[in-house]
Amino acid sequence: MSFTKITLNQILEAQNKIHEESLDKNDLTDLLNIIDSTIYIQEKINDKSLDVAPILNEIVSDVISVISTALQGHYRLATSGLRNLLEISCSAIFYLDHPIEYKLYRDFDLKADKYVSTLVNEYYFFKTIYIKTFYPNIDTLQKEIDSCSLYLNKTYAKLCDVVHGRYLTLTKTDELKIEYNQIQFSKFKTMLEYTIGSLFLMYTLKFNDFSNQNIMKIVDKTNTLKK
Repeated sequence: MSFTKITLNQILEAQNKIHEESLDKNDLTDLLNIIDSTIYIQEKINDKSLDVAPILNEIVSDVISVISTALQGHYRLATSGLRNLLEISCSAIFYLDHPIEYKLYRDFDLKADKYVSTLVNEYYFFKTIYIKTFYPNIDTLQKEIDSCSLYLNKTYAKLCDVVHGRYLTLTKTDELKIEYNQIQFSKFKTMLEYTIGSLFLMYTLKFNDFSNQNIMKIVDKTNTLKK
């Protein structure tokens, strides 16, 4: 559907058509597994009575939201939402190790300004030396020194390019249409796996839990750990 004069009903009809095509033309098993795996992580952390449940709720909600947005054809908006998902995922894991900072954030609504790059560069977040505080044998598992923190920074940089509108990340440069696009949907799915891989990687190491096959399938795609 192209734009001339357009009504809200036409927009909704076009989105419904995109949604139907998305469901018809894709096996959504991998996306459902990502949602299930994120809920698994939420439940595992909550079972340990670690006080970050509100953030974990938001993470699960964000995963569902970005997938739903992509299914409706808003591919760039969905991918932009992945940066927020990455930032809040890193925050949740960071606050597990920093209870005072978490209480200040939660009880006094402190500004959420500890971005991924800040956490890595100023707090050594998921650098090898940081991981060794809870996983001493990381050297035997990691492919190279600081591979996990490098992955976080690389993912963050990719998502910042989308949020700030780097030209090659734009999706409507040829023509303005509301329609299903298999290439853009596939790109979103790849970037979702790339992003959620950060959360799954951090959880796996932090809690020494390598038991969930769907989680490990995504962690393997990060190419940070030895198989």
